[in-house]
Amino acid sequence: MLSPECVRKDLRDIRYYYSRKAELDSAAKELGALPVLRTVERYNCVIRKAPIILYDLYACLYIHGKTQEAVAIELGYTPQYVRKLVNRLNTYFQKNIT
Repeated sequence: MLSPECVRKDLRDIRYYYSRKAELDSAAKELGALPVLRTVERYNCVIRKAPIILYDLYACLYIHGKTQEAVAIELGYTPQYVRKLVNRLNTYFQKNIT
């Protein structure tokens, strides 16, 4: 089981990767494959088996780079409920990433 700190670090790296995907993929053609791609694939593989609400949250926050506040408005949730979902998402990854 991954530690909460490890999951948070991985998710920060994933969010950063997707925010600069075009530039990083271009650089990787000259420099070689990025190690973060293995992390991205592991998390993407695990999230496919998650409940739909966690899948949607992951896509909104980490792939599309939205803030928790923006997600709350978009989905019609309170910011407190989104924070609760983020905690559920982190726990889901802790238990399911091998």
